[in-house]
Amino acid sequence: METAKMRNSVTMVLLMMMSTFAVIEFPQAKASEVVLTDAIQIVNGGSANDRMVATDADSMGNVHFVWSRNTQHLWYQMHNPRGDVLIFETQISNPGAHRAWHPDISVDSDDNVHITWTDKAAQWTILYTLLDPSQDDQSGDSAIDSVISLIDDFEVSVHTQNRDWPAIDTDSENNAHIAWEDSFEPLDKFYQQPQIYYSMIQPDLQSREAVVAVGETLLTPIIGHKGHPDVAVDADDFVQIVWDDTRGGKVEMVAPIDTSGSMNTEWADMCVVFYGGYFASGGYFEGLKPMLLRANMTVYETLYALSGNWPSAATSGNCAAAYQTGGSGSQGPRGTPLGQAPGDDSGGIRELTEVIYNNNAVNLPQDGGYYSEFWGPGSTWACLSWRDVSNNVPGNPPTQLDHHWNPNATKIIIPISDEGPYGGDPSQQSDDTQSINEAHDACVIAGIIPVPLLAAGFGSGSTQVGSHMMDL
Repeated sequence: METAKMRNSVTMVLLMMMSTFAVIEFPQAKASEVVLTDAIQIVNGGSANDRMVATDADSMGNVHFVWSRNTQHLWYQMHNPRGDVLIFETQISNPGAHRAWHPDISVDSDDNVHITWTDKAAQWTILYTLLDPSQDDQSGDSAIDSVISLIDDFEVSVHTQNRDWPAIDTDSENNAHIAWEDSFEPLDKFYQQPQIYYSMIQPDLQSREAVVAVGETLLTPIIGHKGHPDVAVDADDFVQIVWDDTRGGKVEMVAPIDTSGSMNTEWADMCVVFYGGYFASGGYFEGLKPMLLRANMTVYETLYALSGNWPSAATSGNCAAAYQTGGSGSQGPRGTPLGQAPGDDSGGIRELTEVIYNNNAVNLPQDGGYYSEFWGPGSTWACLSWRDVSNNVPGNPPTQLDHHWNPNATKIIIPISDEGPYGGDPSQQSDDTQSINEAHDACVIAGIIPVPLLAAGFGSGSTQVGSHMMDL
């Protein structure tokens, strides 16, 4: 009884308190109260192109900036907490030819400034610099690079292939931890797809040298596209790294393939590339689709036979199952996207008898020659099928049938041929160039990635055809 009365009393007191709070007006924070200072201009580069700025603050509240000027040299500037300039813009990359990209910065507990960036001047290199701003008088003019640089342009990683997007943070011992994306892998197991690497640098301030405590370490040993890492070191000096990763994602590949007489062996090999098996020249390959599935990716693919011509290799051997999936030569593009039902992940091999050139539909009669080599207009058709010239998504190009892309997948087109993009040889004609320009623009606007493959055909592969593919 007494307990019940006590509970009722407590409830009444709470209700009275809440009703009191209900009539109290709580002030809302205004923008002028949240923003402590008005925006200030850090640097006026004049005609220079200053970009890719990164910033960090030290224990005194001073702010340190680093950026790329004209994507050539790296520059540094320091402000006090009021925004006054302590060290004016100072070039901190060494003299000579440089292409500085994507710098990152971290200030340690001694207020030294750790900087990493990519130099794309020659072989793409991840570089590291350590600055001590206290070596300058901080009077508002420029510093001298050799005076404030404790460690100067140290090479963290340089190999064949490309690397980019370094990120940096420091631990309680003022060691630098750097992560970056890198297409190099000594065994080439990941087909030059960028992976995430890590390294730890221990600065030796007395000798002004960078001691590599942990060398270049691959963090993502599995196929797939990794990129844009960032790094943070916690209070226990554990290194936390985050990055973009295609694992768990979806990818759709559309391949308009030349069906002329010189492409029979290439068809057999292309089915090995997509589905796995033995190449005509020998050697086994797991296949892109099985490989990506093993990396926890959902893969959709459709191979299109240009003009509906059917080389014997496109209907048999490693292509037999895909040929049957696509209707055994009787079906063109599907009317619905892949991936709308469980297990519906392959369009197989289908005929493609209408493509786009000069924003008009072009019919491709079955001929095994001229029309079977329209991979340029075929690429335009594939990209316009997602976003057309009127910016409709999905697109509706002027063909009777369009490719229906899965809306949630990363989209890739893989045109494959040994001859020119508009009707084959000779290549480098005006209609070849126009068809490639149209395909390039359509794919850029649609956000679709072109990965053309040059076939050998009866020879070793034409450099002129390869040039068209590079333009795409």
